[in-house]
Amino acid sequence: MLPAPMAENDSIRKLLADIEPAQFIWAPKGHVVIMQEKVQEAGADLDEVLVWVEEHGGEIDRTMPVANTRRGVTSVPKPKGKPYYVVPQDALHS
Repeated sequence: MLPAPMAENDSIRKLLADIEPAQFIWAPKGHVVIMQEKVQEAGADLDEVLVWVEEHGGEIDRTMPVANTRRGVTSVPKPKGKPYYVVPQDALHS
């Protein structure tokens, strides 16, 4: 796969840098958490953003799922956590 053009890389970096990081999700020192839903709301291509994040030493993760507990049998599928990007801070200020 060929590297993305520099303008595209800069636009993804700027987009991620402009999104307020999530404050209550743990991230390794020197990293920030950016919720995928915020990236999607900003109109970014999620696949391109994931490639950029991984190329810059980051990764995608999910929050712990939260569900109401009920007794008995239910046909409701188990919930999935919300996806987020763990991004090195240095990559956002290149």
